[in-house]
Amino acid sequence: MTSLIRGVALLLLLVCFASAASAQTVTSTTGAINGTVTDATHAILPGVTVTLSGPALMGTSTAVTDQSGFFRFSTVAIGDYTLRFELTGFGTILREDIHVSVGFTATVNVEMNPGALAENVTVSGASPVVDVQATKVANHFDSERLAELPGSRDAWAVVAQTPGVAMSRMDVGGSGAWTQQGFQAYGVGGGERNEVEGILVNEGAGQMYYTDFSSFEEISVTAVGNSAEVGTPGTFSNFVSKSGSNTYHGNVYLDYENDSMEAHNIDDAQLAAGVKGSQYLAATDLNRLSLFRDLTADIGGFVQKDKVWWYFGYRNNVADLRFPTLVDDIQHTYGPVYSAKGTVNLAQNHKLIGYYQHAGKVQPDYLGAIALPTGRDTTAIMHADTVWSSGYPNDISKVEYNGTLSNRLFLAVRGGAMKSFWYRNYKSSDPRVEDISTNFVSGGVYGLDLKRARPQVNAALSYFKSDWAGTHNFKFGGELMLDTLDQPFRGFGASCNCVSVFNNNTPSQVYLYQSPVTSKTGLWAYTAYANDSWQVNRRLTLNLGIRLDRYQPFLPEQTGPAGQNFPAVDRVLVWKNVGPRLGASYDVSGKGKTVVKVNYGKYWLYPAADFANNINPNPATWRQVYTWRDLNGNGRWDSGEQQGNPTSVSGGTASTIYDPDIENTFSHQAMLFVEHEAAPNLGVRTGFVWNGRRQLTGSMNINRPVSAYTVANPIRDPGPDGRLNTADDGGTITAYNLAPELLALPVINRTLNLGSGADRNYYTWEITATRRQTASWSLLASFARTWNREGAIGANATPNSLINTVDGQNRFSTWQAKINATLSLPYDLRVTPILRHQSGTAFARTFTTALNYSSAVTIRAEPVGAERSPNVTLFDVRAEKVIHVSHTKLSGFFDVYNIFNTNEPQTLTTTSGSAWLFPSAITPPRIARVGIKLAW
Repeated sequence: MTSLIRGVALLLLLVCFASAASAQTVTSTTGAINGTVTDATHAILPGVTVTLSGPALMGTSTAVTDQSGFFRFSTVAIGDYTLRFELTGFGTILREDIHVSVGFTATVNVEMNPGALAENVTVSGASPVVDVQATKVANHFDSERLAELPGSRDAWAVVAQTPGVAMSRMDVGGSGAWTQQGFQAYGVGGGERNEVEGILVNEGAGQMYYTDFSSFEEISVTAVGNSAEVGTPGTFSNFVSKSGSNTYHGNVYLDYENDSMEAHNIDDAQLAAGVKGSQYLAATDLNRLSLFRDLTADIGGFVQKDKVWWYFGYRNNVADLRFPTLVDDIQHTYGPVYSAKGTVNLAQNHKLIGYYQHAGKVQPDYLGAIALPTGRDTTAIMHADTVWSSGYPNDISKVEYNGTLSNRLFLAVRGGAMKSFWYRNYKSSDPRVEDISTNFVSGGVYGLDLKRARPQVNAALSYFKSDWAGTHNFKFGGELMLDTLDQPFRGFGASCNCVSVFNNNTPSQVYLYQSPVTSKTGLWAYTAYANDSWQVNRRLTLNLGIRLDRYQPFLPEQTGPAGQNFPAVDRVLVWKNVGPRLGASYDVSGKGKTVVKVNYGKYWLYPAADFANNINPNPATWRQVYTWRDLNGNGRWDSGEQQGNPTSVSGGTASTIYDPDIENTFSHQAMLFVEHEAAPNLGVRTGFVWNGRRQLTGSMNINRPVSAYTVANPIRDPGPDGRLNTADDGGTITAYNLAPELLALPVINRTLNLGSGADRNYYTWEITATRRQTASWSLLASFARTWNREGAIGANATPNSLINTVDGQNRFSTWQAKINATLSLPYDLRVTPILRHQSGTAFARTFTTALNYSSAVTIRAEPVGAERSPNVTLFDVRAEKVIHVSHTKLSGFFDVYNIFNTNEPQTLTTTSGSAWLFPSAITPPRIARVGIKLAW
């Protein structure tokens, strides 16, 4: 309760401070327009009346240039606008088609002709493409561009087109629908921040969420250079919903594809590598989509023009997918989404906004491997009864007030929540068995739910000052969030609450669990920040900021195995993180055409409620790992077959501690970019980015420090087949056993900072060209290359973790190229070609061996980068015909994905054994999609 009172007091203080000063001209859901008015001699013109109008605006807005000839329109909704400039004795000037994106400040400088030269002048189609003030590098996807993106029509489809972002798996015609996709932005993975209408919607500490792709007016993605409003180092994805308007309008979208519209591309070499079907599914069908159908409909309008607007959206998406790792079942996913937004103009420039979205997701989740790697890139060979039956309903809501309090002051306050419930039920009561070398899996998985809630409130105050050594846009803001996570663990349906683990068909380990458990964790998050966009002169803008984050993980009262009670711990630890922001933008010519941008920031990870899992003595999965010998040869563990002391323990106060001096993980980020308006509406940028991640955390057994592995033990590399004394055996590698006197000590896991050996550095060069849809074409084209330097030390590291590294680092590079264009042709034809190229994944072959402290130690047989999966190049095309009937636009389209039918594997088994180089994810084959769109 004390924490809540403190947070509310912080926000009230910010609101009360509005009478004195505060924030900037853009918000998390709007942009801005500003500029300077001069005469033909370049003398400034104060007193010019500037009128802003557009369909996204409730009425019109008016500003008057100040003594420096400067005007500004704060918090401008996304859309296209017209500016009208009027002054007695001068000709009226109209500037049309000024496009405003979220977070973008459009600078429009105007020269007016006086006296006898006065005449009315209209300038169209010359919207600024370079933000001469911001030092971030943002990528904007408006509703028109969103409608043209290929694949799953979700948040990952947007990120996949963003320059500098590499996907862990590339989508073909919806092959990644309704599944979290891994990605890296300028080398960095994780730490994303995702906001919908200003509300944080992360799944835990990062990653995206499932939504209605068509319900957004714009999605912007900023992967580098974020201001103090954003605390985390990963991508900042900002989703802004469509709104009503002074006219009734709507859209209907329907597309369809199935396997009759799809080719085959699994070849003989991949079949020989181990791709196998079943009596239900042929091997050559295991990467083919069975069905994808997406229906969206929305409608918006008004109750009272310029006063009350409303919007509703609906999505119904079905995706039936096949995978090489799901051999006898089709992953059927159903996902309805409902969205609503209302806007009330309380008074001129004072608005009340409400928003709600519900998304449902029901599917068999095949990512439930336990001993084998889990997640999207799992190599585990799953069956219909080894997966979870799961669902993921989530709800997002907000209420917002924003208003212009004076010509210098703007206030925005919003409160809302994100709630989700990821339930996962087992489908079989057979004992669980997994083989970490052959990828074999049988038996049921455990039942485990994740219930998240994140109520939050944030406020921002903006203040403009023009006579302090230039002009200043100040922004002061704050945020309060309560993040909670409940994880009921129900155990396995089998009588054995365990997993029997084999290594290349040889019994190796057993995982023994306890249940039921209800694990609970939480986090109080408090934020205050200040930004100053200081325009020193017409060429130089400094962006200065500071962000203060206070994170307080806590543990609610909860129940462990056998009814064991764990009392509440209100303050496990407290982190007070300070993140400076230093940026500069220099307009080389003074005409807004060429800008040099530099920026540095220190970005701290958002720990979410998930971090407290590491220090909770009552984790969801209470588990002990033992060496296992199958004494009766029945292929599964029986009581008494575990050997010696446990090699790993999770759960219990005796085995879970944390370093009281532990610090949060952060990233240094620096960038240098040059942006140039190469032609009207066409912008080009190139630059360098450095990301340096520091203070990574992990768990270490304090009775087995790295320094305790002192006994050299030469071991032989069994080669790719995983069997010794065969023709492919490698050389001898020196591994290290644990000092014998420490073997009998109990496992005590301590969560701590892993030291400089875990540091990571990423260096990226990027070049990008962007053109908005004007005249007959649009373009988004980019190339980026990243040089990766990743410390090899991780959780529970030993000297064996450093084998085949370069000075303790894994060193490799990645690259990607993307072209997304739209061409408008005669007869209302439109063609959208999309090219995606991405380097293969760098990896090293590993093998598993027995050392004195574990029967399953992973050894790197070669450096990371010695092996690489094939590069993947995909070419997609959409052809569309538009028919105009009065104010209605009807179009039909035909898509073809993966035109050249490439079949490169995107994920391979990297462990020696019979499954070595097994292609667990194969690029799906060429497929066609048909659809219609109706807009009125």
